[in-house]
Amino acid sequence: MFHLTYNEIVLRIKEEKQLSDEEIEQRVKGKLKQLSDLISKEGAAHIVANELGVKILETAKEVKVDRLLIGMNNVSLLGKVVKINDVVSYQKNGRSGKVVSLALGDETGIVRVVFWDANHIQDIESGKISEGSILKINGGYVRANNQYKELHLGNKGSFEINPQGIEVEVKNHYQTSDYTKKKIFELAVGDSYIGVFGTIVQVFEPRFYDACKQCGKKVEVLGDSYQCAVHGLVNVEAVPILNLFFDDGTGSIRAVAFRGLVEELLNADKEKVLELRNNLEKFEAYRENVLGKQLVLVGRITQNEMFDRKEMSIQKVVEVQPEEIIKELEAQ
Repeated sequence: MFHLTYNEIVLRIKEEKQLSDEEIEQRVKGKLKQLSDLISKEGAAHIVANELGVKILETAKEVKVDRLLIGMNNVSLLGKVVKINDVVSYQKNGRSGKVVSLALGDETGIVRVVFWDANHIQDIESGKISEGSILKINGGYVRANNQYKELHLGNKGSFEINPQGIEVEVKNHYQTSDYTKKKIFELAVGDSYIGVFGTIVQVFEPRFYDACKQCGKKVEVLGDSYQCAVHGLVNVEAVPILNLFFDDGTGSIRAVAFRGLVEELLNADKEKVLELRNNLEKFEAYRENVLGKQLVLVGRITQNEMFDRKEMSIQKVVEVQPEEIIKELEAQ
């Protein structure tokens, strides 16, 4: 099933039908009223798109990274290999195998691509695919991993290495400052890689969970052992989680950071952060240094259903120089 946000559906309609946001909003409101609010706003937008002839749910086509949608199948994607991760062996339900992932980018962004087929993995192990290689992937399918989109390729998929005469320019969102700036009051669920300039006004004691050292997923504790859903019995590492409240003058939002981003926010190395797991008293010194800090948080906006509020999952922390802070404040 495809998981499109309301904003994504509206964008598709605008691109194909050149309607304004106001015109689309009126059509959606009309559909909600017609159906006595028995459907969601996203559902009403889907109906409006269908009535206008906008094909939201196409699956078999070549797409750009920023147009990948969770649930898509038979996807073709052209991109350049930015990074190749180590090949990982696994055992699950009595079966063993290998899996490897790489980062593939184009001019719209970067996506993690996961290879499951032994022949495909052999091409990576043998060096046929390397960083800088251009891949044309066919027959991929998009899945969610911790709310991030991933492109998977099984034994029914295929790829072409370095197609003749083709170049790809990569827009690396994770190494540039090319994020979209917004105020907190403007944030919408589904926004991703949005940068907000503001102040940390509250920070909570970090929490930790045990994760598989091979894939980073949370594990299940079985007595004195740890069970990973992908790799079976594994060694684990502690992963820190830091929650805070961030305010920009137009509103405040709860934000959460994981792993290395916690180290950045606390200005502490990994070992110092892990010490807090068994000695939270030391956290007070970090709290004092963090409170009142002004910076840019770049993140993805989600909806906390339990508390009915928007929250930010932090993707990047950007330190701001004093002269930049002055400019940001003057612009408010």
